[in-house]
Amino acid sequence: MTSAPTVSEDTAPAPAPAPEPAPKKAIRRSRLGALDALRFIAAAVVVGYHLTGIATPYWGIDPREVFPTLNHVTRYGYLGVELFFIISGFVILMTAWGRDLPRFVSSRVARLFPAYWVAVIITLILQAYWKGGRDQGFVGGLINMTMTQDGWNVLSAQGAFWTLWIELKFYLLIGVFLLVGITKQRVIAVVFLWPLLAQIARATDSGMLNSLLFAEYAPFFAMGMALFLIYRFGNSFIAWLAVAYNVILGIRQATEYADRATELVGATVSPVVTGWAIVGFAALVWLVSAGPLGRVEARFLTTLGALTYPLYLIHAQFAFWIIDEFHGRYDEYVVLAAAVSTALVLAIALHYLIERRLHDPVRDAVLRGLRETPLPGR
Repeated sequence: MTSAPTVSEDTAPAPAPAPEPAPKKAIRRSRLGALDALRFIAAAVVVGYHLTGIATPYWGIDPREVFPTLNHVTRYGYLGVELFFIISGFVILMTAWGRDLPRFVSSRVARLFPAYWVAVIITLILQAYWKGGRDQGFVGGLINMTMTQDGWNVLSAQGAFWTLWIELKFYLLIGVFLLVGITKQRVIAVVFLWPLLAQIARATDSGMLNSLLFAEYAPFFAMGMALFLIYRFGNSFIAWLAVAYNVILGIRQATEYADRATELVGATVSPVVTGWAIVGFAALVWLVSAGPLGRVEARFLTTLGALTYPLYLIHAQFAFWIIDEFHGRYDEYVVLAAAVSTALVLAIALHYLIERRLHDPVRDAVLRGLRETPLPGR
């Protein structure tokens, strides 16, 4: 999931590298409430997939037999990750626009790492007690603290962490983009060329370039970036063409994965459903940003958006632990509710006790370090 960044971030305008047309409409809102809600929905469907969709041993029998009706829907919940990536393309470009590199890096570090570090630590504590959990070992646990474990082929403390490695690579690309200078014309070039070059790297097995450009997910990030252009500058033929182009590529990627998803679920995952889901995701992100729902504002939606990232970080191992401990002893829906409630309570604690307290101090400390000036005489 989609690390899941917040929409509201402090900004410090940097000089534009090249003049560009002013936005057709002013950006009046610091938050997009409906987009926050959509992020939470994406997290919820991923949770549903992990607990009742994908075949796991924690229920004692196949989840399809435990939840025969619900599974027909939740088996498609893995697509919440694709929705996360579309939203991330939108939000991270929004966050980076007009910033310099130190401010972008400091905001991302403060957003991602404090809650992540705590999530890793308490997950490792759980796994020391619960024999049904993952086992990274001491060194593996330390590597997990860097969020780069996939780069070292080290098992992640939580299965959902694999998406954070993809997000980090996207942030790296945006960081390079910031050094070059972000303009509307350059974003248009990137959203057309990046998925194509990524696929060429994939097809030619270009090693590191293939890894850096991550062809499997590039169209989703690029789609979100194109949708941000529509939000910021208004409708244009070229921006909608970029959206359509990446929707087509996204459909190809999603339908290709349907066979693999069928293996993981143990039941048919329809490529037709997955293809239409990608179209729907693009429409939804437009609807909650440049569309009529972009005007929706409510405090509880902001709270839902804030809980998305900690819920994504914490849900799998702790929910599986509850299911493993109590399945067969209580009604399956009671156990499911207890598992989801445990994940939500932990997510709320992570947000209010860690994120809200540490975000600003960590951001400011990183920013000071990146902008530190030499002492006199040095």
